[in-house]
Amino acid sequence: MDVKRENARRKVSVLEPFLDGMHTVLDFGCGDLQMAKELRACNKKLSITGVDVVDFGVRPKGISFRQFDGKTIPFTDKAFDAAIVYHVFHHTNDPAAVLGEVSRVAKKRVLFVEPVARGWWDTPGMMAADWLFNAWKGERIPMAYQFHSRDWWEREIKARGMKITTI
Repeated sequence: MDVKRENARRKVSVLEPFLDGMHTVLDFGCGDLQMAKELRACNKKLSITGVDVVDFGVRPKGISFRQFDGKTIPFTDKAFDAAIVYHVFHHTNDPAAVLGEVSRVAKKRVLFVEPVARGWWDTPGMMAADWLFNAWKGERIPMAYQFHSRDWWEREIKARGMKITTI
């Protein structure tokens, strides 16, 4: 069994129902593009572009990749129908600013899955788990450890004029 592929399939099973009617998708913080590859396998009509600060050197057929500086996503406003951000914001130095950038390039929908701190006691465990999950990778993954509460995320989402439809 290919663990990376199975993990990507689980992620896609969560996200795919929310991509109905979407044509262009940004995979923000795409890493090795494994999730994008599985998403494309499920829906060949999707045009998927991955963007990340780290270039893993992987280029699956039919999926574009752009490396970026971690601050400004190198695409025009509303360039994509949807943007996917799967366990990425806590790796950024300024998750609020990055959320603003992601929402800028998404025309219809921003889908994100992110660990949420329920109290101060959650953060050390999430930091340890994040380090363990990423330490084995050959590429250097930014580890900013920016874990925030659900209330914090709700405020940031609303501050950008976005609407929460599903939690």
